[in-house]
Amino acid sequence: MSKTSDRSRSAVVRRNASAPVRTREEALAIARAALSRMSDEEDAAIRAAALADPDARPAETLSLRKRGRPRADFKKVAVSLKLDPDVVSAYRAKGPGWQTRMNDDLRKAAKLKRSAS
Repeated sequence: MSKTSDRSRSAVVRRNASAPVRTREEALAIARAALSRMSDEEDAAIRAAALADPDARPAETLSLRKRGRPRADFKKVAVSLKLDPDVVSAYRAKGPGWQTRMNDDLRKAAKLKRSAS
């Protein structure tokens, strides 16, 4: 006979740790049902808590968020240009930003000033 009692063995409950798999439609139906059971007071309390949270933002502002790099004041033009290999190698050898340096040198050669934008 073992030292553990029958009571301790029967108390062990094993459950599957993963959540049940639902389709999007099933999840929306569950959410709509929960929303329909919510009282106006509960809704007001949830809204007040969300508005008081400094990290929370209204859903309307999330879609308006601009992503990516800010637009430049002036637009550059993409061109296809054939240059001597040693010229390109010399600019690339100086590291990142070689295209900007090349653009600046071309501006100097053409005696152009940066447009005030």
